[in-house]
Amino acid sequence: MATRFILEDVSLVENDFSADSRNKEGIRIVTYEPRRCITLQLAIDHIVQIEVVKDSKAGEDRSIVTLTSGVRYVTRRGAKELCAAIEKAHP
Repeated sequence: MATRFILEDVSLVENDFSADSRNKEGIRIVTYEPRRCITLQLAIDHIVQIEVVKDSKAGEDRSIVTLTSGVRYVTRRGAKELCAAIEKAHP
């Protein structure tokens, strides 16, 4: 079976949430900076977890993707959009 990929704009999680902040609903607050992002092809088979988060600056939905390697990325798209892209790419 061939590995499937999704193309995603991501920002690397640098501080591993040592200063974890959450909003009133308990959702993690992150900062996604478009000027510091890169576009990656993420292998769907290597995605371990997708977490719902909010952007502290724009207030938009984002997601944190954790890969099997332990690397974590903040994505441009929210978790719902990201899951829809995965379903579309993975028949």
